[in-house]
Amino acid sequence: MNRIKGTITLVVIILTIIILYMLIANSNKITQEEIDWLKKQDSIIYAANENAPPLRFVDEKDNQYKGVVVDYINQISLEIGVDIQTVPMQWNEALESLKKGETHICDMFINEERNNVYLFTNPIYNLRTVLLLRKDHNIELNEINNLKIATEKGDYANNYLIENYPDAELVYTHNVAEGYKLLLQGEVDAVIGDEPIITYLMDNDKDIDESKFSNLILYELEVVLAVSKDKPELVSILNKAISQVNKKGSLEEIQQKWFGISTPLIKIKTYAEIIDDIIILVVIIIAIFSIVVFNNLSLKKQVNIRTRELEQSRNELQKIFDGISEFMMVVDSDKRVLKANKSFADFLGVQSINMVGELCDVYLNNFYNEPNILMNEILDSHKDIKKESMIGNEVYELSIQLLKGINNAFLISIKDITLDKINRNKMLQNNKMIAVGQLAAGMAHEIRNPLGIIRTQSYLIRINEKFDEAINKSLDFIDSAVNRASSIIDNILSFSRFSSNAKQLINVPQMIDKIIEMHSDIIKNKSIVVEVNSSIDKEVNLSFESMEHIFMNLMSNSIDAIDDNGIIRIYINLEKDSLVFTFKDNGIGISEDDIGNIFNPFFTTKELGKGTGLGLFIVYSEIEKLNGKIDVKSKLGEGTIFTITIPLERKTE
Repeated sequence: MNRIKGTITLVVIILTIIILYMLIANSNKITQEEIDWLKKQDSIIYAANENAPPLRFVDEKDNQYKGVVVDYINQISLEIGVDIQTVPMQWNEALESLKKGETHICDMFINEERNNVYLFTNPIYNLRTVLLLRKDHNIELNEINNLKIATEKGDYANNYLIENYPDAELVYTHNVAEGYKLLLQGEVDAVIGDEPIITYLMDNDKDIDESKFSNLILYELEVVLAVSKDKPELVSILNKAISQVNKKGSLEEIQQKWFGISTPLIKIKTYAEIIDDIIILVVIIIAIFSIVVFNNLSLKKQVNIRTRELEQSRNELQKIFDGISEFMMVVDSDKRVLKANKSFADFLGVQSINMVGELCDVYLNNFYNEPNILMNEILDSHKDIKKESMIGNEVYELSIQLLKGINNAFLISIKDITLDKINRNKMLQNNKMIAVGQLAAGMAHEIRNPLGIIRTQSYLIRINEKFDEAINKSLDFIDSAVNRASSIIDNILSFSRFSSNAKQLINVPQMIDKIIEMHSDIIKNKSIVVEVNSSIDKEVNLSFESMEHIFMNLMSNSIDAIDDNGIIRIYINLEKDSLVFTFKDNGIGISEDDIGNIFNPFFTTKELGKGTGLGLFIVYSEIEKLNGKIDVKSKLGEGTIFTITIPLERKTE
């Protein structure tokens, strides 16, 4: 019993240590409140010296701002999940911009003056400052007062020299590189700067004899990130990011990139810190081992349960995959089928298991000629591809996408979008009809006024007997043109008004007979036979004006399509709750190129002066208003069939 209690106590202690360790680790994670604050910021800008290689500088080769600190800032940017802009400036301008809050971050040493105007993060690395001078000076530290020293304006070194070597003559420069040139030209005795910068300048100067110069180490201090005082929230966020970056060893990698095996920028851990890390690691190992031991008995059972769950989940996913109506297939990098759903296999007339291992183009060639080319394009661009293809009267959309997490595998789906295409075109047609109707009505009213003036003036000219026959003939042409224009305007106004929505009981066969009688002259002249076959013996409740528009225009259209000795057959039937009538003629027919445009306003294939292009448009619009539909089939040289279906309420007297 005591042994069991002791074991439980040990487990509790170990778990407590693990929880505490996890709490400490989580304390360095950015909170949701801090994430929300970051999202509200327009931008976060880091600005520093534009010419202090290798710490930060603008590369003349590609004009990019880069260096050790710039890389470090980019790592911090990744940790906080916000893009930090890096902007090169002259050093004193960078300090002033940070002070005004125009920029937000800059790396620097801390002194009393800066402490009054900036906020600071935890240290990010250690940096030594050296004095570069010629060996022939051979001076000690206490002799620096006698030197003429080049120093960067606004740098920490300025205050250091003033406080420790007040008699030294300081020559202010825009950057260390400028001071280095002054030293080589003999205009100053020494130049002060950060050790990596001095080393970089000397290593990249092929003309310098390094044996004639020496470095005098002045101090080594911690470098921190200074933050503008108007963004105190940023300090805590940056501290957490710095901790995470250092834990990942990112600074060591950056150091190796820029310095190789030279002096590191960060402190090496002390022996005590190493021991602490070892103890924590040992505790974690013991805790994990204890948990494994105490759960070993139930682990196998849990694995079995999980295995069954995964198997069940796999079966369910397979059922879902097979139940998708779209055709779907998974293809490997060799373009061979890994899996295909039941819908696709049934469409192809094969078993899905027999498709596995086959080349995918065997099954895809019907939908696209070169599917392998599409997949190669996806591998190059990493972008999904969609293509449409026509098989008979059906339109299919072929979609190919690269599966993430699977080595160059593709998910191919094929969807029948025929109905989508039809509905989309129908919606576009309806919108176009509404817009054109509004435009046509306005234009018709505007044109009618000047036509009236032309007609009146023509009349006034005619009553003047002084004009000869030639002028009267010209006036005939004018009147004829005005009458035709008026006729077109009447059609346009008729189209824009369309018919009344009022319904009444209609005897459809009688209406058809009256419309045929109205066209009797032209029917007789062309020797056209009109046959009417109706199965309706009762009146139907519909809009009389709409039906009259529809029948009149369809009859005129069929008559115009026939040259001589033609036949027009009209079938009228009731099917369920709809009126279905068919106009069939053996006229000239409609070409495939034109059949998609026949319901557009002002579209006509008739000779100039014989058609306005509004007849079938009016038919289409009236049918739409009655919630009906119209289908057309035609072949050049054989004729045309219009089938109209209109839902209705049958009523009898």
